[in-house]
Amino acid sequence: MANLGLWTNLAGVSISVVGTLLLFTHVTNEYHAAIGDIGSIAVGYLGLILLGVSVSITGVALLVYETAD
Repeated sequence: MANLGLWTNLAGVSISVVGTLLLFTHVTNEYHAAIGDIGSIAVGYLGLILLGVSVSITGVALLVYETAD
């Protein structure tokens, strides 16, 4: 179970990093930053970041569960 928790945590961190990089590149791009609908696009990327955080927390919970046994 510890191995599964570690891989789940790694996947969550990876998803968060990808979401953060996508948000950063989208907001700093001159063309995309001029779009008036940047709010909904940013919310989508923030959702991706929060998905990664929740998957990472699940991985940590699996690691804690394993050490509690």
